[in-house]
Amino acid sequence: MIYAEYQEYMRNFFERYYQKLSQEEIYVTLPLGEAEKEMWSDDAAPDEEWKKWKLVPALVSDEEIKELEKEIGVELPLSLKAFLTVTHHCFDNPIGRNSVAEHFKGVKESWNPVLVRCGYLPFAWDKEGYFIRCIRLEKMPEEEECGIYQIDHEVLFDFDENTVTPEEIDQCMELISENLLTYLDEILYDRDCDSLQEASKKAVIRVLKEECGLQNYNELSDKIDDDEEFDKIITALKPIQKQYSISDDDLEEMLWATEYSANW
Repeated sequence: MIYAEYQEYMRNFFERYYQKLSQEEIYVTLPLGEAEKEMWSDDAAPDEEWKKWKLVPALVSDEEIKELEKEIGVELPLSLKAFLTVTHHCFDNPIGRNSVAEHFKGVKESWNPVLVRCGYLPFAWDKEGYFIRCIRLEKMPEEEECGIYQIDHEVLFDFDENTVTPEEIDQCMELISENLLTYLDEILYDRDCDSLQEASKKAVIRVLKEECGLQNYNELSDKIDDDEEFDKIITALKPIQKQYSISDDDLEEMLWATEYSANW
């Protein structure tokens, strides 16, 4: 694709994603000050701290892009350049904000010099703020072949940033999408790993409540401590495990994590 095609794709994506989220206004409402006034929706109340925001066509110069590239130490792929230059918005992760007042905030907040040096360009975080999302640059300029990977940010603390090798970082990376365009498509249609994980958690709790007769985490923890009861729970969850390709270890971890779920 040429740059103009990437720009058109990104413009269309942001419009459709905004339309999707704005079906529930809370998802496009933030505490916005005067610095973001240009992004206030037309019906926003000036005296209210929380305001609905709107998309604003971006005015980003080539000089500003060059400054960003110098700051992060790598030339932007055309797809990411278009992602950052067509529309100002306040989408949270896994998109990353790029508002009128804070250009490229998502990219700057996820930037990591070790990852860049090892061939990965960070551009956003996952929804929960555990994983850094990156474009693997190995096959540039063939952008359609540059996969999107994620790495648990805590893993990076285990390495000496002066001696860590690309091979060591590669082993910690998880491929989550074919390229930046498929990554955004999956988010738009709830096929991304964040959405699937959220859906699987809801499905697990639904089975625990409807099929296992459990109404809260305390009841679940009592059952987990009983091997026979625990086996019954696992058996009831087998269809969910298969549907979402959940490993045995991940399923057990999900059960313990339901203590912190708001879905009970």
